[in-house]
Amino acid sequence: MFRRERERLQKLVLVPYRPFRNLSLGIGGVILIIAAALGGLYAGSRYNSSVVGATPDEVQRLRQTVRMYAEQSQSIRDEAAVAHHDREIVLAATEKLRQENMSLLENIATLEDQVALYKKLLSPRTAAAGLSVDRLDLRLANNAGRVTYRLLLTQASSNAVEITGAVEARIIGGGQSVVLPVGDNRFGFQYFQSLTGEWQLPAGFRPERVDIVLKPGKGASVQKSFRWEVQN
Repeated sequence: MFRRERERLQKLVLVPYRPFRNLSLGIGGVILIIAAALGGLYAGSRYNSSVVGATPDEVQRLRQTVRMYAEQSQSIRDEAAVAHHDREIVLAATEKLRQENMSLLENIATLEDQVALYKKLLSPRTAAAGLSVDRLDLRLANNAGRVTYRLLLTQASSNAVEITGAVEARIIGGGQSVVLPVGDNRFGFQYFQSLTGEWQLPAGFRPERVDIVLKPGKGASVQKSFRWEVQN
């Protein structure tokens, strides 16, 4: 029994008892932590001051730069507003000129119709001419799939009286036919009449010819065919 107790005591390591050692180690650790925190705050403040730049001269230069860019931005906006205004003026003038050109073209077409009629009246075959479809002009419209038309109807006779009736246009193509309106589908004139308007063709429809049919209030119907030829 005593021998076992002796062997247990021999295995023990004797350490000197120092009561203030643990306290000093704890205080040292706290001091190191405080020193590290103060160092981090100092380094961060130095970094922030170096990045932001808080000197009065730097702030003044920054304000001048911001003011310069603001003035340049306002100048660009002013130039853009002037350019937009000029563009609106140009577009309005262009549209006005287009309308005037259309009016001139209509006047020229009317004069051409009158000349064609006078030629017919002076022709030796005038007496047998009677009601007829003289001409059909087709042009592309601004809108896709639309075509403008101008139809000239004449009554070449030295003693012509006013004639009225119905008119229709039959568009033929691909074995199919489509009836499109001509104005209000009515005519009424003594010597000649020009009918204008726009046609909207069905999608995928490929016209080949146009049959114009006149149905006067008195007398036989008149029909004339035109090839589908659209001018640009």
